[in-house]
Amino acid sequence: MHYNPYIQKYERKIISEGVEDNVKSSLQKLFDFVVDIIKKSEEYYGLNVKFLVTWGASLGGMILPLKQWIEGEYPELNEKQIVLLLVGIACNYFYDNEKFIRGILDKIKEEGLLPYFQKLFEKSEELNKKFTDFMTSVKTFGVSMTNIVSYAFILPILDDIISIANSQNVEQSTEFLIKRIIASGVVMITGMTLVDFLKKLIEYFRKN
Repeated sequence: MHYNPYIQKYERKIISEGVEDNVKSSLQKLFDFVVDIIKKSEEYYGLNVKFLVTWGASLGGMILPLKQWIEGEYPELNEKQIVLLLVGIACNYFYDNEKFIRGILDKIKEEGLLPYFQKLFEKSEELNKKFTDFMTSVKTFGVSMTNIVSYAFILPILDDIISIANSQNVEQSTEFLIKRIIASGVVMITGMTLVDFLKKLIEYFRKN
């Protein structure tokens, strides 16, 4: 049976739009997760960490997997405790203020959570190393190791990016993907930096 070319074009459009909608939804969920952590840290501990929202979905891409890991590893921890631990990790990677970070660590010690924090920090370093190795393999020139975590927003959408890389209409799908990510407004990386990065990423998956 032969497909009508117009039907094939329509099917590709539906698949492409489905992937793009999923990407936008995933990024929004990451951003909403960060906002929720910020609000709860203030509610539970009186901490003002609103500056973390600047990192948007990139921060969510890093600490959401850590939240899922620690919930599974240490079910005795409650939400309040986990929020403090995640804020400690987030500030360590995304905020360059030693005095403020020391204050967070003092609070973690005061709550008797230091052993948990140490384990979570080890896991975050493991995740960061794997991500750094991946970014190096992609050969994302121009992405320095100091700001590499700002690209962590791609972690939950890698399957969608791979789908686009394997699609027949790569150029158009890539263009739509870039527009959706920029339009989401929750990713810190923008402009040509984002465009070049995504194109390299898709090219990498096409070859591997």
